[in-house]
Amino acid sequence: MTAGGTAMEKQVVIETRNVRKTFPGVVALDGINLRFKAGEVHAIIGENGAGKSTLMNILSGVYAPDSGSEVRYKGSRVEFRSTADAAKCQIAMIHQENSLVKHLTVYENIYLGHFIKKGAFIDKRAMRESAAELLKKMHIDWIKPGTLVNDLSASEQQLVEIAKALSRDPETIIFDEPTASLTVRESQILMDIIRELRDRNVAIVFISHHLEELFEIADVISVLRDGQYIGTYDIREIDIPRLISLMVGRELKSNVPGKTAEMIGKRSATLQNEIVLEARDFCLPGKVEHVDFVLHRGEILGFAGLVGAGRTELMECVFGYTRPSGGTLYLNGREVRFHTPKEAVAQGLGMLSEDRKSNGILGLHSVQDNINSASWPKLRGRGRFVSKPAEKRNALDFIHKLNVKTPNANVRISTLSGGNQQKALIGRILSIKPQVLILDEPTHGIDVGAKQEIYDIINQLADEGISILLISSELPELITLSHRIIVMHEGRISGRLEFSEFAQEQILSYASGTETI
Repeated sequence: MTAGGTAMEKQVVIETRNVRKTFPGVVALDGINLRFKAGEVHAIIGENGAGKSTLMNILSGVYAPDSGSEVRYKGSRVEFRSTADAAKCQIAMIHQENSLVKHLTVYENIYLGHFIKKGAFIDKRAMRESAAELLKKMHIDWIKPGTLVNDLSASEQQLVEIAKALSRDPETIIFDEPTASLTVRESQILMDIIRELRDRNVAIVFISHHLEELFEIADVISVLRDGQYIGTYDIREIDIPRLISLMVGRELKSNVPGKTAEMIGKRSATLQNEIVLEARDFCLPGKVEHVDFVLHRGEILGFAGLVGAGRTELMECVFGYTRPSGGTLYLNGREVRFHTPKEAVAQGLGMLSEDRKSNGILGLHSVQDNINSASWPKLRGRGRFVSKPAEKRNALDFIHKLNVKTPNANVRISTLSGGNQQKALIGRILSIKPQVLILDEPTHGIDVGAKQEIYDIINQLADEGISILLISSELPELITLSHRIIVMHEGRISGRLEFSEFAQEQILSYASGTETI
């Protein structure tokens, strides 16, 4: 029996019947039939491009489905022409990227659009008190109602986004990758909130690429693939390998290899090669303190740590986004100092940012333009103008080499799935022929099938002699890819592990600061 009684006792709140949605040249959804019930956590999984986001945007009123499709609310057919229409049916959606107004306070954001009023005037005192009570119920009362949202961390902003949705007392809540930017502690708080909502008979729709957390919270799981409905499964009657197979339509090899003697020897041998990059005593006030590391040719050096450990800030210093207050950087034995990323690129460094949407893709431009944007100077023909044939050849070369799934090179990159956008961005960096590649959360928000492809790309690049600095919050990913791992805690290095010493428990111990070297 799932939480809240048997399936027969639960009311169907939202139902989709033969839902279809097409965009120019693309069938995003094709005949989706699903039922979301009160008091049930219904997980939706699938690779990027499977149609999950399109379906959720239909349920929340962002898109209208094609003719012949039906969305039903408590048995009656409804047509959502806007998010306001969906809100009238008490449907709330919490997006992965929050929609908060940064210059307003927490309580103003929570009640934005449905202010508490006293007569004709907004009652700020009542809103502040009500927000404080709501935050307390959510067990996040360290976030104060009067704090400016801009002064909160990304994970705290995500929690405020959730509070904003809950303030409307919805009957159905759609969570789209809600834990992507949360710490372990905050993720557990969210799980407790979802359990309470389920016990209050709220219908929960939960999208996540982290399959492990679904087994902690979901009652049923539905799988989509290429816009098609594959099936719905009771959480007690299925396991992760089977789900992955259903998602990708094939069996995937294990992401976490066993540490055989042969593999230990092979990875250790890499460390005998020349040092390409070395950082000595790097400091950035309040972010990074006295960090040292060396990176060998063809090595993948992993950086582990919790949110706020200083890993991204360290790499931004190395790449020239920010200037360290102290420390020295050596490239091929020669001291270098990068004042801008452009200078770092000129010396053979490339960086893939964690935030693909804000600092990565040029969303209004084509796949070809995105791949070529870093290498246009090298694509010039005679004179000052870029050679069109050279542009096309370069883009198609990386599209083929990295298996970027796109109808053609001229479509907007924003129409591609997250995994294919990421592969195109890797192509952009590779087009400058870097000797050092910094990858910050390279598989963030990417499905398991695309992850495996990116893992293969990273390993191939290392085999070709490119040196890689890899930041990842997913320990299996670090263990899979890295030759060595450096663990950071509160801006300092708390642990260093050789490949033969890799263990999730040890890494977590260093990352939490309970143990240091």
